Amino acid sequence: MNRSRPTDEIRRAIEQGPITEEYKADPKAIVSELNRLRSTEIASYLQYKQHAYMATSLMSPGLKDEFTAHADIELQHADLLGERIQQLGGIPVFSPREIGRQAAEEGVTAEQGSTLSDMVAENLLLERQQIVAYTKLIREIGDGDLVTRRLLLGILEVTEKHASELSDYLKQRADTAK
Repeated sequence: MNRSRPTDEIRRAIEQGPITEEYKADPKAIVSELNRLRSTEIASYLQYKQHAYMATSLMSPGLKDEFTAHADIELQHADLLGERIQQLGGIPVFSPREIGRQAAEEGVTAEQGSTLSDMVAENLLLERQQIVAYTKLIREIGDGDLVTRRLLLGILEVTEKHASELSDYLKQRADTAK
């Protein structure tokens, strides 16, 4: 093999990166779906950050810390999805308008409740919407893209944990209010 000039196989490997003949999904469709989920993560980040600011104003440092921690995790999820999008040959959406549009298509829009309980409920509803979106995509992918499936399963696990924590908080509030 002449090392001074890439062969067709090497050129193809360079162009396709990790996409081989064993990759059974449509990379463009996966990138599109991952960009949509990434947009929901960014909208979630913004909502949690806003709630953290407002929790401080409402004298609730415990929830402020929880909201901030959840915001940080949402941003980490967006970063993981962005990295996978790039690996698949796509470009992570960066336009705020496009991020807002795609998040809204998934039913995710940043909300601002007037009480801490309202904020927790809004965050719970947001997490549940993401659970539905992640679960749906995981099922659609099946074994067509094992790496993306594993990534999404990890994010889904954390998202379900967040939903459980938020639900537990609201249950506790309801029990103490009786």
